[in-house]
Amino acid sequence: MANIGDFWGSSRDKISSKKRQFKLPSLSFLSFVPRFFHVLWKFLVSMSLRLARLPKVLNRIDKIALLILVIILLGLAGYKFNRDYLEKTKRIPIAGGTYSEVLVGEAKYLNPILAKTDTDKTINRLIYSGLTKIDKNGTIVPDLAKNWEVSADGRAYTFYLRDGVKWHDGEVFSSLDVASTVEAIKDQNIKSPYYDAWKDVAVETPGPDTVIFKLKDPYGPFIYNTLVGIIPYHVENSTISASPVGTGPYKFLKVVSGKNNKIQEFIIDRSDIYYDQRPYIEKVDFKIADNEIDAKNMFSSSVNAVSGVEIEKNGVTNLSFPTSRYFGLVLNLRDEKFKDVNIRKKIKAGEKFDPEISFKLLALDKPLVLVSAERLKNDYAKQGIKIEIDKESAIDFQQSIEKRNFQAVFYGFDSGYDRDPYPFWHSSQVATGSNFSGFSDKAADILLEDARMTVDAGVRNQKYDQFMAILSDQVPAIFLTPQNFNFSVRGNVLGIETLKGYEPYDHFSSFADWYLKTKRVKP
Repeated sequence: MANIGDFWGSSRDKISSKKRQFKLPSLSFLSFVPRFFHVLWKFLVSMSLRLARLPKVLNRIDKIALLILVIILLGLAGYKFNRDYLEKTKRIPIAGGTYSEVLVGEAKYLNPILAKTDTDKTINRLIYSGLTKIDKNGTIVPDLAKNWEVSADGRAYTFYLRDGVKWHDGEVFSSLDVASTVEAIKDQNIKSPYYDAWKDVAVETPGPDTVIFKLKDPYGPFIYNTLVGIIPYHVENSTISASPVGTGPYKFLKVVSGKNNKIQEFIIDRSDIYYDQRPYIEKVDFKIADNEIDAKNMFSSSVNAVSGVEIEKNGVTNLSFPTSRYFGLVLNLRDEKFKDVNIRKKIKAGEKFDPEISFKLLALDKPLVLVSAERLKNDYAKQGIKIEIDKESAIDFQQSIEKRNFQAVFYGFDSGYDRDPYPFWHSSQVATGSNFSGFSDKAADILLEDARMTVDAGVRNQKYDQFMAILSDQVPAIFLTPQNFNFSVRGNVLGIETLKGYEPYDHFSSFADWYLKTKRVKP
């Protein structure tokens, strides 16, 4: 029997034998790492030297081929990087930039209750807010009011105002501002163009956030009266045009005047306290042109758009929409020549007159009016109708139509947002109103009266359509197609999908969506 010493000895010999068969790695293996980098470095240096000698070795054709190969490789690498970047990011609008637009006309009343020209109204659209506004779809929606109610009899309109609205000078907006605006409009010394629309409207303010308008008689289109901009009670009305204070998305920054204090440029800045969707564009610079020719000349690289003018240039998009404005050939039914409805229908139908007929056409002495009147004259000449254009100044023109001293008049209509035809065609307006033709029809009168008493816009428009069918049949006037509003804008103004509206200044209804600057972000 072996003793323990023999066992221990034999075991030790076996372990030693295995150690000899499986040796641990030598520490000298670590020296391979620096040797590897040393060899790599020598290789790179050698390649660099060879590449440096290439221009001396290669001929001209080889050099060109190599250069083309390098450009292709760099282009492919750049394309792949750019493609991956574009696929993994998207472009979004950001705030900033100055938008510049040329307006044709005169900027005189930067006070919404006095504004008469399209230029005034366009600028005021961004500075002042009304109780309601026209949105980008051409629909009337709440603005300073959050909602409203109409009484069952159609004689009371209650508006509930937004909370937290402030004027550009930091003062809090309230129902007192609304009431004082209406009272200013009703002040005949101010001569507001909105006087007739508000003269019989009583205003009540049961609280700072509530306004009630009370009408003498139901008037369905009244809601459109509330589009007028509200002016602040705490600012003297006579100073507002010189230093406008509103609640709109932009605040007054600077005005540049030329000879006779005529405004040449008007700059506004985005309001930091605007209550609704804040626009992306930081500043708006309006440049005022006297006429379309000057407007086109002012369309330089620093100008983004021209309002009311169509410009054909690369990089410029021309947009347009039909307005509520149109010319009409109004026939004086008191005149022997136009008493016969069949004569009127024959003129409208484009039938030939043999022998020819002739009449004088009263027209306002303004370029746009005269150009349209001349075109009408030439068209009618083909029918055997001889027209003599009698052009008159604004004052003489107004006196002639008030006295009904004309055979036919070339008149500009603006049906507005509601297209209420009552003032021009109801028999009550024949003697002293705007019914210049002398048209009178009992069925037409009833439709016009019923429409005015109807709050529901859909029903009201049905009655308007029925009335227009009677007017079309009786032909007291022949209407031309609506005038288009043209808008030319450079491609660097983004976010403009389409333009829609009724008046030229409606092209700003979607202005909060326009932008000049962008950045790319991961979705």
